[in-house]
Amino acid sequence: MISSALNLLSFSVIAKESGIHTKKIAPAKPSVLLIGDSHTVGVFGHALTHLLTETLPNVAITTVASCGSDPKWWLEGKPTNCGFWQRRADGVEIEEHKAYTPKLDTLLRSKPKLTLVALGSNIILMNEEERVTYTQALMAMIEKKSSRCIWIGPPDSRKFSVAEIGAVYSLLKTLAKPHHCQVIDSRKYTLYPSIGGDGLHYGGKEGTVIALHWAEKLFSHDIKPILLKSFSHERENKKN
Repeated sequence: MISSALNLLSFSVIAKESGIHTKKIAPAKPSVLLIGDSHTVGVFGHALTHLLTETLPNVAITTVASCGSDPKWWLEGKPTNCGFWQRRADGVEIEEHKAYTPKLDTLLRSKPKLTLVALGSNIILMNEEERVTYTQALMAMIEKKSSRCIWIGPPDSRKFSVAEIGAVYSLLKTLAKPHHCQVIDSRKYTLYPSIGGDGLHYGGKEGTVIALHWAEKLFSHDIKPILLKSFSHERENKKN
């Protein structure tokens, strides 16, 4: 009797374990990660995120934006005290005035197929050594995690000179090549108003229009062709 009971118990445990091991687990959705500075906290980032989610409804889109951030912030987790916005893959949004910038290494654990980096204006404020060290480290980390890299450079501004912005683009293009990162020039789609605003951020009536134009043109001309190729299978699933 005792022996029979033990045999039945053993069979029950084995059956349960077998059920666990044979249970089908749904494959993780392919994903896109967008990180950025105050421009991404604002109208530009919200518009670009909307375009990504509308174009790829079967892809998990995550946006994380930290005002004032440069590449160093995303490697060391520095705090912002001028604005933070996150749109999680499940659609939940988090907005804070003060928050710690998440480390890119942590964000890349989701293994995004494509990583978009919208940083540049604050790189101007870094010294030459830090510009090279941290920008290169960020690109190398994305490459190491096997995620395709697209770097969205800084827009036109009145706060910084043409030469200062141009120096950042020269750096980005030099570092991007060995790390297989594509640089998109935002200056093609932006022209900061001669008066009004703070000279850097695109706000108010006129600035909002420019920010929306920036997001739409950059997306349709530069990003969408890459998405259609990289996520063709997910788009086919949508049709079916």
